[in-house]
Amino acid sequence: MDKARLFQDEIVGARVYAHEIADEPWWRREKVPLVCLLCTTPVVSQRAPVGRARRNALFRLAAGRTHEDVCPLNPTEVQQKIARGSQGVAVISGDELHLLLPGDLTEIDIPTGVDDSAGAGGHVGVDIATVRPLLPPLINSAVVIARFLQKHDFDPAVVARFKVRRPGKNTAAVAWSEFCHGPSPEDQARLYTRLTTGPNPAHPVALYGRLTSISNDSRHTPVLRLADANGFTVRIRSDHPSLLAPLTVGDYVLAVGPWKVWTPNRGRPELQMFAEEHWQLTHWTYDDTTGHSGPPACPPPLSLAQRTLRQVRTAAAAPKPAPGPTNTTASPPSSTSAAPRPLPTTFHPAPVPAAAPTPPPLLPTATPPTPVTPTPPSAPPMPAPAMPELPPAPAVPPQPTVPPQPTSPPPPRTRRSWWPFGRRR
Repeated sequence: MDKARLFQDEIVGARVYAHEIADEPWWRREKVPLVCLLCTTPVVSQRAPVGRARRNALFRLAAGRTHEDVCPLNPTEVQQKIARGSQGVAVISGDELHLLLPGDLTEIDIPTGVDDSAGAGGHVGVDIATVRPLLPPLINSAVVIARFLQKHDFDPAVVARFKVRRPGKNTAAVAWSEFCHGPSPEDQARLYTRLTTGPNPAHPVALYGRLTSISNDSRHTPVLRLADANGFTVRIRSDHPSLLAPLTVGDYVLAVGPWKVWTPNRGRPELQMFAEEHWQLTHWTYDDTTGHSGPPACPPPLSLAQRTLRQVRTAAAAPKPAPGPTNTTASPPSSTSAAPRPLPTTFHPAPVPAAAPTPPPLLPTATPPTPVTPTPPSAPPMPAPAMPELPPAPAVPPQPTVPPQPTSPPPPRTRRSWWPFGRRR
């Protein structure tokens, strides 16, 4: 914790701050008892270590003591609260809370309705509440954890009680810093190095920081700057200005999404994230003096028109697949399939009626066809004229060659012995 209160004669006194510890204040020299900022549990002051890993001075619970149940700084109560409202994405293992991370940002679903603000009359319900509009359980749990650790000034002993489980076969719990990078510039630099040297994270990552400035790019779109780290700048961008408009300078932000490193032609490299959904940006206020944390909030969800515009832009930017080599030769064109089949080159039409083409399907095929007009027995049939032999048909004739039909002999002419208008003279 970074704040505590004096406790003299069973009376809770003035507020004291962790940054005063290094100057050896009077209450430290006189060993005045201290209690938690939000309950009456005894705490002790600890100076920053010398020659070790960087750590600020802070207040910790006295040996063998725990926060009161109604205290918002009680890790056990907060862990139980998060697990009950997480829909299974946060589980308790011993004295630790494990947050189950998905493999991709698209696996984070919007809940139909979750409200963990039960007991709003107490400190827990007021200081740590569900973000409105409702966030996915994973994002809401991460926001509650980040705001809780902020109240403890990211005390390493408290941070160690929160861990994450990465997707895949290796489900062993790892440190909270594998998912959330912040608040110090060293944490953000670790994410920058992780993205530039690889391999990239196989799960969504979050970055916690404070908004320092808001500017406009060349397209007059707002750009949020979180920090200027050693050699790069942390910025948040979006194609939808409505996602960035609610944020103001001084807000604390938990940004979850696909982070990447962009190196412009001029200027410093940029650790950036493009926000596409409202639940990727959760912001709140925090007063370092009083320790009061404002209610968390997030931008309004995208409208139907914005989502349609995003789909159109995505479809236009997506590369179109080139046609395969088999698309033009897999099936012949319709004109070729509809062309008549050429006759064999060795076919010659027969000069006699016996070689006539096959009669229509309605006639029986077991007996030879009979001529349509019978030949009288008194007159011999006239032979059919001999057809000249056709030359061999070309390989692809322009028109089909139809064999000639056999001709029937004309009927015999009979002599009439009478005339309708009298005897013929």
